[in-house]
Amino acid sequence: MSIRSILFTLCILSGVLLLCLSASPVIAQPTASPKPSKVENQDNFGGPNGVSGELEQNDPERESLYQFDTLQRALKPYFDWKRELNEKYGLNFGFNIYLLHQVASEHVGAPPENHGSGGIYRFQGSWTALGRGTGHPGKLEWRVEARSTIGGGLSPSQLGDAIAGGLNTGFGYSPNFDVDLAVLNWTQLFNKKTAGFAIGRLSFDAYLDAFAFQTFSRGFMNRAFLVNPTLATTGIGALGAVAKGMVTDTFWLGGQIYDGNAVSGDFDFDTVEEGEWLTGIEVGWTPSITRRKTDRIQLTYWHKDARAIAGVQDGYGFALSSSWQMTEQWLPFLRLGHSDGGAGVSAENAASIGFEYAVRKDQAWSLGAGWNEPSKKTNGAKLNDEYVLETSYKFQLSKNFSFTPDLQVVINPAKTPNESSIWVFGLRGIFTL
Repeated sequence: MSIRSILFTLCILSGVLLLCLSASPVIAQPTASPKPSKVENQDNFGGPNGVSGELEQNDPERESLYQFDTLQRALKPYFDWKRELNEKYGLNFGFNIYLLHQVASEHVGAPPENHGSGGIYRFQGSWTALGRGTGHPGKLEWRVEARSTIGGGLSPSQLGDAIAGGLNTGFGYSPNFDVDLAVLNWTQLFNKKTAGFAIGRLSFDAYLDAFAFQTFSRGFMNRAFLVNPTLATTGIGALGAVAKGMVTDTFWLGGQIYDGNAVSGDFDFDTVEEGEWLTGIEVGWTPSITRRKTDRIQLTYWHKDARAIAGVQDGYGFALSSSWQMTEQWLPFLRLGHSDGGAGVSAENAASIGFEYAVRKDQAWSLGAGWNEPSKKTNGAKLNDEYVLETSYKFQLSKNFSFTPDLQVVINPAKTPNESSIWVFGLRGIFTL
């Protein structure tokens, strides 16, 4: 990365903070304090896949189909203890386990397989060490994470990679993510929690083009809906910095920079010495900061340096993500992306649209459609444009466990050109504590 590019990124990060600190947006104050077991609403600096985002979703008071009174009585001392730690010391933590099994309608890959199973395991937490109860809290966030196959064979991400180019059907459920301190950063908020920065070891997908559906916790499994296929990525646990904040009542700006050679599941700082970076600039609009999680339109420009040792050329692109809570039940979204095909991205162009419909407080139906044009630079040749339809139904069976049947059909799958379409059926379970 050139000195000019580094200075430009640092100027963006500094400018965001200066603008946010000088602005004074009007924010509606809550009428009552939240329960101490939950992360305060505006303390969530990153997206829903970040540490604070997942801790907020782990609320034990959520609605569920079944109460399992005996189990809840057994867990009550544990949750009472967590509440006490949060209330007295600002310490919050939790466990998240995601398990996914998928079966495809065709055997793919070499040797041919038609199923994959995998898990994502996270122990994470945050400690608000400074400014607790004020508009400028500072906290330490951490996450210990591992991902693996279950029972041998393929993982869901390997199965998806054997089927499609950019529309991986089991995105994120990788087999080669050893136990790692994947997140360790300091997050500092300012100006009534409307601006802030995070610095340290970061999960880039918690900040880069993050929006309501960029999470493993909702109903989608396909990359078309989780992480834009045209977006360059780096390892989970990259050294970096992010600054974002409201510059008016409705607009925000952001800038971020990450080590472009970080490797997921590998606690290694040496890659920073290569001086190759993934950077991004973001501008967004929301009707108010209290609705920013769901009601938002954001545009992200990203650039990733060439990686000399890996032999990957540089690249750049744009991503547009939008969602809007139409009613208490309807949450539709739209996502677009374009890249020059470099930086190892999956796709040059992509689009997805869909919604989540809350049938009840303990059940949600998701439906989405996606398209992408696989990258010629990454794949070395022109591949078929791909399309995907995905639907799922999430049951919150208990306060700490959800179960989601999922069905996808990939049309014109790029990695299996002899097949006009491949169906993938999946079952996912999520445990939280």
